[in-house]
Amino acid sequence: MIQSVIESGIIHIFKGKQTIPIKLVIGEILTAEIMDIFSTGNIQIKINNRILNAQTHRDLSLNKGDIIYVKVEKPFPDGTIPLRVLSTSDVQLTKASEGEEIFQIIRELPTKIFKFIDSLFAPKQEQHIETEHLNLFKTLLTLPVENIPEAEKIPLFEKLIEFFSGKSSTSELIKDLVNLLYSKESFKEVAQQMKNMMLLYDFSATTPEKFTVTAEKLKKALLNSGVAFESKLKKVISEVVKPENIREDLKTVLNNIIREARAHGTEEIVEKAQQILRQIEGFQVLSKMYQSFFTFLPVLWKDIEGGNFAFKSFKRQGKDYYTVFVSLKIKDDESLSFVVTMIKKTFFVSFSGSSEILQFIKIYEAELKEKFHESGMVLGGINYFTKVEELIKHWSIKEGLISVTA
Repeated sequence: MIQSVIESGIIHIFKGKQTIPIKLVIGEILTAEIMDIFSTGNIQIKINNRILNAQTHRDLSLNKGDIIYVKVEKPFPDGTIPLRVLSTSDVQLTKASEGEEIFQIIRELPTKIFKFIDSLFAPKQEQHIETEHLNLFKTLLTLPVENIPEAEKIPLFEKLIEFFSGKSSTSELIKDLVNLLYSKESFKEVAQQMKNMMLLYDFSATTPEKFTVTAEKLKKALLNSGVAFESKLKKVISEVVKPENIREDLKTVLNNIIREARAHGTEEIVEKAQQILRQIEGFQVLSKMYQSFFTFLPVLWKDIEGGNFAFKSFKRQGKDYYTVFVSLKIKDDESLSFVVTMIKKTFFVSFSGSSEILQFIKIYEAELKEKFHESGMVLGGINYFTKVEELIKHWSIKEGLISVTA
């Protein structure tokens, strides 16, 4: 069974029970390989390494194995997705006319992104400003933000980390909202629900079993932090996952809080919830820009005011890379960032922070190595950087930039 979901010019085609959709962008020109031609006149084509069956509407001189150009057209009212076959000359003309337009869009993206990030931390917003922010968010999700030149991605990332480090962290905002909700009798139940979505690390516990942070709980909290909301929504539409996964998502909870707060006339709650939603949308734009999963750390730790988490994986020269970037906001305006990269079950760790914090970590370097050894994991090397841009390179914003020098 084939189902399609159209969102902001992108067609998500769900085929059978497959959870990952085939994505087609309206107006995009693609190459398609003819995999088979049936006696009915239908053909089987391969696009973006995925197989689709297509019905021809005119006679085409096609043979099995041919490579053709197709342009994705706007779907018909009945849901049919037309792919217009182009000649080589058509493609050259189209790409020439679109090339400058695309280049201009990419050139303007950093300015749009900075404007968007500025709006994440804006104080109480009027309705028209909130609408402008939402429109900009939707625009950035549909534009090729991942195609920003690599030379501009690192300065952008540095600026974003600076933004998140200098403002109220998302976890701090959530804690403030929970306290505010607890003060209102009609919101106490949802306050407890939001509190349960955060992980509370008990540093006063004397035995390991009393610690509440586990890998399973952390994974669940990260996936319910709102960044993956739209992805989960598409899976619900295609009947791949149950609707409960949407109801447990922070974006759903916040939208419900905003609706209820407006009905009760509690604008203070509306403002705080909208501020958190804006930051979640910022993480969604970051995730798309850097082809990663980027969100806030849904953990409340003693002496740590918040943090950000990013994960990405890729394959290079036949090797699988898994790399995590974590930035922690510590009290007294200190911060610590670190990257953990795994390559063929060997781990490489890099730290970035003030010279005082790095010196403190070095005191426990032997203990860190011993913990890896006790867990049966190989620690290939540890690096220390005072400049966060060096650490960003280790997070492999560009695959060629990753370094595993001990």
